[in-house]
Amino acid sequence: MAADNEPSELDVLGDLAVPVEVGSNDTEGERKGFHMVNVNLNIASRTPYTPPEMRRKMETPASTGTSAPGTDFGTELKNQSEPAAITTATTIAAATTTAATTTATTATDTAPAFGMIGTATPWSPTTAVTSPAAVTSPPAPTAQSLFGANPWIANAGGSGPNGSYSYNQYYFATPETAATVAQMLGGKVVTADALTPYGTFTQNEPNQMVQMPDGRLINAGLVAGFYDHGYTQQTVDKMIAAEVSGNTMYS
Repeated sequence: MAADNEPSELDVLGDLAVPVEVGSNDTEGERKGFHMVNVNLNIASRTPYTPPEMRRKMETPASTGTSAPGTDFGTELKNQSEPAAITTATTIAAATTTAATTTATTATDTAPAFGMIGTATPWSPTTAVTSPAAVTSPPAPTAQSLFGANPWIANAGGSGPNGSYSYNQYYFATPETAATVAQMLGGKVVTADALTPYGTFTQNEPNQMVQMPDGRLINAGLVAGFYDHGYTQQTVDKMIAAEVSGNTMYS
């Protein structure tokens, strides 16, 4: 009977019921329906499939310097060799830079004191350079020491249409002063009314003049006056040279 060929129940806990189509070679009883075949797949006990890449990562232990059994060589080389090489090169470069910086700092600078920023260059005392004292010319002798107590005529004056007047004494040297000046300049003494050569104005004392070899006349009283202002000898020499040359624009 067909009922005898069909299973009475399905064991769904351990076995999986798989329908099988009835073919033409089946018996008459089997053509009436599907024949249930019990196939034991043991699903619960099978290990899930894991790709090789994931399996290598799961099986690779943390790098401790010693390769674990079954560790992929390429993975171990990547995890250990390359970082070690990079670390070594970086360490050497850093050590070289630090050594060079330390050497340069030690050779040229001193560590900064507390509260300072940067480095401090040692101070070395320098010899103070003292400028030589300016050489000054000695003061010129006074007019009295050269020409006597009264180098000039004190009451020199003149007259004109409006009355009498006085002149600056520096224009009127005494004959003695004029003789000394002539000797200094290399000329000879002559007298002349140098201030009033013509016109209605007259002078009561002539001017003592020194005539130079070229014919020029120099007032002896003015040259004596160069020694009456406290000038240095160098300044007096310049003033006399200017009178002799006629170039009064001296410096």
